[in-house]
Amino acid sequence: MVQLNKKDKLYYARILPQVGIYEVCEIVVRTITDTWFAGIDKRDKRAHLFSNNDIGKIIFHEREMALEKAFEAESNAPKNTFETESYEKY
Repeated sequence: MVQLNKKDKLYYARILPQVGIYEVCEIVVRTITDTWFAGIDKRDKRAHLFSNNDIGKIIFHEREMALEKAFEAESNAPKNTFETESYEKY
């Protein structure tokens, strides 16, 4: 088990394939319990809640590992073709 402390800097590989989001967020730990922890995104100040099981899967101590996970997910994602409909004015 990885020991976390308040104010630790972690990296969150935010992967949302349904909407095409593959990014890495810098998270600062603010709350720690036995099974979960919460962190604040450094850029947009949003709070995120994570399970301790997420460490090594979507939460990493090294930015490079999070980037690798996000790039891998993006390259393996199915390519979506978004179609737009145009409506005529009546």
